[in-house]
Amino acid sequence: MEAEILPPQREPEVRDTEVRAPGWFGAVLALLTMGAAFGVGFLALFGKPLLAALLVTLLWPWIFSRPFTAWAFGTEHVVFWKVLLLFVAVDVIVRLFVGRKLWPRR
Repeated sequence: MEAEILPPQREPEVRDTEVRAPGWFGAVLALLTMGAAFGVGFLALFGKPLLAALLVTLLWPWIFSRPFTAWAFGTEHVVFWKVLLLFVAVDVIVRLFVGRKLWPRR
């Protein structure tokens, strides 16, 4: 058997191309992507307390009087952020101390 000798081949040409940054449009898209990721993470962590705080904030004036609201919150109207903070604290306590036995995953 005889060995086949191939003719020498040329090296591939490498061209220097100008590398361009994405510019302001790419920066805006990157910021929108980061904002969407932050929003999805925020909803994953605080979705239930956020919904509960929204419902309580909307239904509170029909259930409780202004003097009781002023006693509970210090103002005559319900402050959303105080209710949200209360529900987030309750959610953290429930997750830490109660466990998954009450609400098992399907």
